[in-house]
Amino acid sequence: MTMGSSRYVSALHEVVLFAISLSLVALVGISVAGSASVLFLAVIASAGIATAFIRWLFPEAPFFSLTFANLIALYASIFFFFMEQLFGRIGPSISGLGFSLPILLFLIGCWLRRADVQAVVDNPDLRGGRRLYRALLWLLPVFLVGACVFVLSLFNAPLVNNNAAFVAAMLLIGLIVLAVSRSVAIFLVDAGLLFEEFFQRMSRLAVPAFAFLTFYSLLVIVFASVYCIMSQYSPELRFRVANIARTITYSEAIHLSIATISTVGYGDIVPSSNAARVLTSIEVICGVLLLLFGVSELLEYTREHRREHPGEDRRKL
Repeated sequence: MTMGSSRYVSALHEVVLFAISLSLVALVGISVAGSASVLFLAVIASAGIATAFIRWLFPEAPFFSLTFANLIALYASIFFFFMEQLFGRIGPSISGLGFSLPILLFLIGCWLRRADVQAVVDNPDLRGGRRLYRALLWLLPVFLVGACVFVLSLFNAPLVNNNAAFVAAMLLIGLIVLAVSRSVAIFLVDAGLLFEEFFQRMSRLAVPAFAFLTFYSLLVIVFASVYCIMSQYSPELRFRVANIARTITYSEAIHLSIATISTVGYGDIVPSSNAARVLTSIEVICGVLLLLFGVSELLEYTREHRREHPGEDRRKL
């Protein structure tokens, strides 16, 4: 592969990862704010602009901006949860402003301390023990602000459920993030390294995992076919759907087979004859045995890989 094509593939890979991260933010936003609301547009705009700014500010460390984009989705989820619980009266425009404040102040902190943040980004290394705990200390005052607002809402909800209190709380969180932007950067770098190591290890398990899923799917299909045949060609109604005894379709049989082998048991489709109950019990046993065997084989594959490549997992990323 030539250098130009290699760069093209790398850039395309990065664009895809950014699109996935921003799609996750959009998914959270649509589920809570709605696709046409001011809040949703503010969330998407702030996430897109922020990740692009981080990528521009630290061009040699694309993993840093990618991790930042993924954690914006996590931040959006937590933000919307507290919005629903504590700030139900806040309008979408003020909500969008509140969401953007901590992100904006973090970007300002990265700009003001770009030399310190650049030093962290240029020397990525997983931190352990006290170094990791110190890097996570910035979360304590943020959680403290949220806890104080929650306690105040229990005693005097109107005191905190208004625009001024909401903006003040988000501004205070933003100022905390601004003050500890270097610690937040260390946290993001560590999170990025952990993600990278996790996906590297997952890629090594692709072959045994594919084999396991293949056998798992075959079991689902075999039992679903038997369920469908039993239901369609038996004179007795052997299944109940929504508490009504009737024959089941193949798609319903697939659903029943998946719910049975995974031991979820939704209860919307249940066996109503002894033969059907015995068959579903056999599928449960087969599913449990396959799961135990599959986990054992995955662990054995991992041990063999470590014996063949003893230094790979200890390399610095």
